[in-house]
Amino acid sequence: MKPAMPKRTFGYVKVPLKRVHLELTNVCEFNCVFCPKSRMTRPPGFIDTRLAKDAISVLGAEGICEKVTLHVMGEPTLHRDFFNILSHARKERVPIGLTTNGRSLGGAVGQGLLSYPLQQIDVSLQTPDPSSFILRKARSLSFESYLSGILNFFFAYKKKYPQTIFKFRFLNTRFLKKQMEKSTGPLKVISSSLELKRIFNQWADRIHEGLKTDPIQKAAVAEKIHSLVSYKWNVLEVHPRVFLETYVLEDWGHAFDSQPVRDAWAGYCFGMRDHFGILYNGDVTLCCIDYDGKTAIGNLKRASLREILSSGVIGEIMEGFDRFRLVHPYCRQCLGSTGIASWLGKPVASIVALKILKPVFYKKTNIGP
Repeated sequence: MKPAMPKRTFGYVKVPLKRVHLELTNVCEFNCVFCPKSRMTRPPGFIDTRLAKDAISVLGAEGICEKVTLHVMGEPTLHRDFFNILSHARKERVPIGLTTNGRSLGGAVGQGLLSYPLQQIDVSLQTPDPSSFILRKARSLSFESYLSGILNFFFAYKKKYPQTIFKFRFLNTRFLKKQMEKSTGPLKVISSSLELKRIFNQWADRIHEGLKTDPIQKAAVAEKIHSLVSYKWNVLEVHPRVFLETYVLEDWGHAFDSQPVRDAWAGYCFGMRDHFGILYNGDVTLCCIDYDGKTAIGNLKRASLREILSSGVIGEIMEGFDRFRLVHPYCRQCLGSTGIASWLGKPVASIVALKILKPVFYKKTNIGP
C-alpha cells in the first residue's frame, strides 16, 4: 500500500483528491432505464481531444488527484481518440481509471486496452443475469455475448497486468424508488440478501475458475459472501485486487421525481472533498452525481483550473460543507426529500454516512471508489 500523499490546498480545495472524473462523452450505446440519460438536457457530444489532454496534464502536474477516472455520463471508449488520450496520460505518468459498461471489451477496444496498464477498471455490469439485462435496452446484444466478452477480456488483462484493480459493479434494488418506477417501470435487480449471495457466489466462481484461485482463499471468500446483506453498499475482494460491488439504486438527485422536492436544511457531500467532475464541454462540476452539469462553477475553455478552484463561489461552497450547510441550490435539491420524515432525517444520514462511515470503509477495504 502506497503511503498517503500529504494534503495541501489548490485554491480552496484540499488536494490530492481521490479522483477527478473526466467525461470523454455523454453518449452511450445502452439506454438503461435506471440511468438519467433520458432526463439529461445537455446535448450529446465528445470532448475535444486537446482539451482532454490539457486537463490530464494539469491534473498530473499539479498533483490534484490520485487518479483520473474516465467517467461521468456516457461510454468513454466511444471517443474516437480514446487510445490517443490514454497514450497521453501514460506519457504524463497520470494514473487512469476507466469506468465502462463493458459492451466493447470483447472486441477491438478490449484488444487495444491490452497495451495500456491502467490503475483501475470498473465494469458497470449493473444487471447480473439474462432476465435483468433487459433493463439495459442493449438492442441486439445478448447477455451471453456481453458476459463472455467481458470475462475473456478480464482474464487476458489480469494475466498481463495483475496490479490493476478490477471492480465489477451491480445494482441493488432492495429499496425500490416508487416515484422513479412511475417513470421507468419495474426496476427489480438484486432485491434480497439471498439473491445477492447467489449472484456473488456465481460471479466469484467464474473469477476463481478463470484465475485459478487457491482453494483456501475461495473458502474464505465464500464465508464472507454468506454474511452479506442487500440493504447497503457492499465491496468484497474475491481475488487480490478484484472486487465485486453492489450499490443501492439512487434517483440521481431526484431526476425521476414528479413530486415537489423540499430543499435539504443541512447535509454533507463528497463533492470537491473526494472528487469533482470535468464534463466533455469543459465545465467543472462539483460531483459525479451531477449528470446534467447543474453545478458547473467554471469552464476550462475560459479559465484555468486554478482560477476556477480559487473562485469565491468555491470558497463559499467549501466553507458551507465545513459547517454542514449546502450553499449550491442543486446540492440542496439533491439531498432534499419529497416527504417530511425523510426531509428531517436525510441530512443527518448524509453527514454520518459520508463524513464518518465512508472514509472508515475506504481505509478498511484499502480501496477507494
